[in-house]
Amino acid sequence: MLRVLVRSCLIRPRRVMMRFRKDAKGATAIEFGLLAMPFFIMLMMIVETSMSFWTRQVLQEATSQAARTILTGESRKLYTGTTAEQTAKFRDAICANMKIGSDCATRLFIDVQPMGASFPPSAAANMISGSKIDPSKFMMRPVAPSEVAVVRVAIKMPVLVQGFFGTLAALEDGSSVLQAVVAFQAEPYVL
Repeated sequence: MLRVLVRSCLIRPRRVMMRFRKDAKGATAIEFGLLAMPFFIMLMMIVETSMSFWTRQVLQEATSQAARTILTGESRKLYTGTTAEQTAKFRDAICANMKIGSDCATRLFIDVQPMGASFPPSAAANMISGSKIDPSKFMMRPVAPSEVAVVRVAIKMPVLVQGFFGTLAALEDGSSVLQAVVAFQAEPYVL
């Protein structure tokens, strides 16, 4: 009795394994299941990287267009009011040129710094401290005629694919920061 039981336990698994080796009906489904997830993750990473490059280019162009109003002195007429109102109007001008959605104004940070005749390193303070954007480092100061100025703009972008092969996120909320910088000398316009 014991001998029959041992023999059946040894022979049956062999037969079952032989059946699996010969039967290839589900092989394609298993191969697809193994390869689909890495494929779609890589596809999403390619799309996200492409969107990041595109957004960075659009941000740079929109910043250049808005900074041109400061360069020519036109900003004195366009961006009137308190510093907060001027910053909001300048932000709206950049967002209008970007056309990336209705929440652009809440994700966009602007820093306009007149540099005088030189560019001191302390004026170019890092906009990100730790893993947060520091709003206190963003200010819009008026630029005088013939003065050198730097316009820095940062926008928070959500990161879609996280945790698989590292992350593009730089902030604690899981978003990344794209930045654009424009440096120029204002024209000698008349106030």
